[in-house]
Amino acid sequence: MAFAAPGAHHHDMTYEPDVPRRSESTWIAMSAASEGPWVAALAGGTAVGLADFALHLLGWHPTLAGPLALGLSVFFLIGAGGALLRRGYDRARAWAQQHPWSYAAVPAVGTAVTVFATYLFLSAQGLFGSLWEGLSDGLGVLVLLGIIGYVARGVRPASRRG
Repeated sequence: MAFAAPGAHHHDMTYEPDVPRRSESTWIAMSAASEGPWVAALAGGTAVGLADFALHLLGWHPTLAGPLALGLSVFFLIGAGGALLRRGYDRARAWAQQHPWSYAAVPAVGTAVTVFATYLFLSAQGLFGSLWEGLSDGLGVLVLLGIIGYVARGVRPASRRG
């Protein structure tokens, strides 16, 4: 019965607020990103990926991994970046503009995971090469979306002022 002691229960409570806050911010970021122009993002990512594939073909260096990874990065940038730049008031977008790096982390992780998988399965990069590609593309998306978040806050603030 030592586990049911009030002191032990109280001690456990001190660690709980940290976890919901982190997962809550992830859900808010996902909610804000869900409002992005994802159809346009898919079109843009596809167009950039196909253009990059065509350039690889012209250079007699056909590959799927590079163009697909570039297309995925553009897809996440347009979708998540567009969500930040929408017009009108939205609580999730207001939060994203106030926490641009926390917001940017979600699409950056999406980019890193999908690019990693792309290189792992569609190239000869191997595990570490694929990991490097995923992390570097994810970092690029993180930095660009963080900057877009700061710009969006000044250009199209989502919060009600007054």
